[in-house]
Amino acid sequence: MQAIVLLHDEECSRPLGTPTWAMPIGDQPAVEMTLRWLQRSAIDEVYLVASSSSAGQLSAYLQQAGWAVPWRGMVINVLAAPGCLSEGEALRFVAQEDIVKGDFVLVSGSVLGNADLLPAMQAHAARRNADRQALMTLLLHRQSSSATMPGTISGTCMVAADPCSKQLLRLEQCWTRGTTSLGTHIFGERNAVAVRSGYQLSGVYICAQDALVLLSDNFDYQSIASDLVPGVLAEQELGSTLYIHELARGYVEQVCSSAYVGMLADMVGRWTYPWVPDNTGDRSGSCRFNRGTYVDASAFVAPSSRITKGSLVGRGSRVDVGACLNRCILGRDCHIGESSTLQASCLHAQACVEDNCQVSFALLGERALVRSHAHLETGTVLAKHTVVDAAHCVSAGTCVSLAQPMSAGESEDEGEDTSAEQHGLIQTAAAALAAGGIPETAVAFHTDTVGPFGAGFAWKELGSKAFLVPPSLSTFTGQLEPAPDSEAGDFTKARRVKSLDASTTDDVSIEDPGQRPTDQFKCEVSETILRCITEGISHNNAVIELNGLKIAEDRTFADCARYVFITMLSLCLPPSSSVKPEYMRLFPDAQVDICGREGRLELLRRLNGQLKAWKGLLQRFLKSNDDQVELLLSFEEYCLEDADVPGAPCGSLFSGLFPQVVKLCYDHELLCEEAILAWAREKEHAAQEDRRFVELCVELLEWLDDAEEESD
Repeated sequence: MQAIVLLHDEECSRPLGTPTWAMPIGDQPAVEMTLRWLQRSAIDEVYLVASSSSAGQLSAYLQQAGWAVPWRGMVINVLAAPGCLSEGEALRFVAQEDIVKGDFVLVSGSVLGNADLLPAMQAHAARRNADRQALMTLLLHRQSSSATMPGTISGTCMVAADPCSKQLLRLEQCWTRGTTSLGTHIFGERNAVAVRSGYQLSGVYICAQDALVLLSDNFDYQSIASDLVPGVLAEQELGSTLYIHELARGYVEQVCSSAYVGMLADMVGRWTYPWVPDNTGDRSGSCRFNRGTYVDASAFVAPSSRITKGSLVGRGSRVDVGACLNRCILGRDCHIGESSTLQASCLHAQACVEDNCQVSFALLGERALVRSHAHLETGTVLAKHTVVDAAHCVSAGTCVSLAQPMSAGESEDEGEDTSAEQHGLIQTAAAALAAGGIPETAVAFHTDTVGPFGAGFAWKELGSKAFLVPPSLSTFTGQLEPAPDSEAGDFTKARRVKSLDASTTDDVSIEDPGQRPTDQFKCEVSETILRCITEGISHNNAVIELNGLKIAEDRTFADCARYVFITMLSLCLPPSSSVKPEYMRLFPDAQVDICGREGRLELLRRLNGQLKAWKGLLQRFLKSNDDQVELLLSFEEYCLEDADVPGAPCGSLFSGLFPQVVKLCYDHELLCEEAILAWAREKEHAAQEDRRFVELCVELLEWLDDAEEESD
């Protein structure tokens, strides 16, 4: 099947000096991640539709990255679409080129995803065989919370659809909780209509070729979701039908300014696996994941520096003595000076922060320079090659760029012409200031913003359209879900396929930045279980309490199950210092010696007792095979992370007993053979270190396979 990818540029692309498709996700541009995802989804041919100004740069990248050669298994073409400012105009240009030969996948913008597209493509093909009027399938994914970030491409949607055929009957974008009215006409001859909220548009559509004809006939259609979809739904009597497909598993997010920082946090959090920093496909890559932190082998990290979980130190980067990185992402060849503190910030390649600087929730573009003792307040964005002078403070929410902001009444084309004339002069002046010299020709940089020897112009009017951070800062700080009153963006969280490296990094002091809402939820579940044991509360009442927590925190049944299970594991080990005194008696006093057979048997006996006592409760939260697979993934993580929850001083003690614990859970009917085999299949194409626990379970998996065949 063919795919059309519309690489549109956002308003903030001009000051940043980087097209949206070229924004780095780890070490790779966003378009690279999109192509890898499409290749994994068995797409044969891709047309990248880009603006005339960036098409040449895009072609050069594809040539350099090796996508131009046929052995990559996918033919890629670049189309320069002059003057196309919307999805509708770009697709009408595609229709004129007559390149689409059948049904195709439409991707609006660069996408970071690991969800499987094949089921949606197969379902669309089946519908088309049965009904040639089936025009399009919209791919939706569930939203993790009710809050949305203003300006995101895909906001909250309310969907009305036929529950059997999945035909779309009504779509309301940017829907907020409240009431809505549905006309009785949508029922027609149907017995039922499913109305659901909390969806997000993924920006991915599977289209019939007729969709291009419809766009060509209706020049007022500029947006797929806002124009074409409502237009087709309003004229269903003409025959064309739309359908939905929910991406129940996997991660899909459009690369856009308002979602960018959250996507990077998701990548470091491994929601986007296999597209993670330690699995780039580059044989020369040497980035390693250690207890929540990535540090490349070629990077230098001073022994007295501090790096917290959720941070990435890229290839060739340097972190000097006394520096502190709290959930920061450093690209290639970055430099952090002595005693500088960076909080939840992202630095692109060769960005530099000198000594004794304070940087909070900021984005620094390629080769951006922050002189010593400078301070970047919350939400600051420094574009490529900009310079902030020593001891200067950049106010919150400021975007600094070498591109001059357009004056009132100036058109974008006129602004580009002016910029082209002065570009060389500005670049030369900025380079001289970065080198510590004085420009030969003075440039009227905004010195009130960047300091007397800084380089850059302020774009304050961009506001939230740039890469600014909402007040709650939840996506930067790595919260899995925003706080109830936050305006943080919602980023769909897929199954956590963790590939943890158990090796240690002696040079780095890795600290937990403090209790986040996720940690708080773990603690609340754990304390609920401990209190139920202490007070003799029944399983039914415990379920009511846990359901109340789940609803209050907007969690899933799988979240409750994983933390109940981890609490059961922790009860087999001596208590940690964080356990409250009233619960200490619930834990065993003696540590077991897992080096000996008796020690291992004793640990398994303890766990068997916990499973007997609490399996009835745990089964209430394991609603599906997917929930059971989540439980296995959480157990993997627990075995490789110590002290992850209260009362879990050494989860790694269970590491060598992984297959025996899985077998115990199977015997107690907490895990079914389908879920265990699905977990193993999910790791088939993972790296060797990611398959560590699967290989420990080889005999168990073979036994389950044989049992399944005999049953068949």
